[in-house]
Amino acid sequence: MAYQFGLNLGQQLFVQQQGEQTAIALYAGSAGQQQQQQTTVMTGTWQEPPVLWQTAAGFVLKLVGAQGATRVQIQAGGLQILSAASQLNLADANPIAGQKVADSPAQEGFEMKPMKPMQPMEPLKMGNMSMQMNPMSMQMGDMKLEMGNPSTPENSGEQAETASETRRFCTQCGHGVSPGDRFCAHCGHQLLA
Repeated sequence: MAYQFGLNLGQQLFVQQQGEQTAIALYAGSAGQQQQQQTTVMTGTWQEPPVLWQTAAGFVLKLVGAQGATRVQIQAGGLQILSAASQLNLADANPIAGQKVADSPAQEGFEMKPMKPMQPMEPLKMGNMSMQMNPMSMQMGDMKLEMGNPSTPENSGEQAETASETRRFCTQCGHGVSPGDRFCAHCGHQLLA
């Protein structure tokens, strides 16, 4: 026996009785992003169908099984099983009707579709900060980091100059330090040789 609930923003909640356990799966999908979160709760055989409420903080799923009532909180961050001691006021909550469905989400169109490949990233520039891909290059003020730029005869002299001008930074506070410094002048952290 399984139930499906339509949540907001393209999310679907799928609740399925599996013997003495209840499988709960939260599916979310939008253009370029697909997510799935699952958990299993020991509930015993259901005594009544699952009930879902929408609250100000998200959603609360109530499962009543042979082992008593179990509540699961559903928020943007995921699924969380609530303790029996947690006090939830559902007086202002709106019930959401569930639909009885087949026992497998894959049979009901929950299969994850493959994502489209991302387009190459255009160079970014914001104030004194810039970033580009292929080759990877980031610059902020007078600091520059390059990766994947092959050494060629025409720029090997430039690279030698750049290497001798390499700035060092304190691993503790991030302030600039000179190559011969053993301690950071700003925070006193001992620098690696």
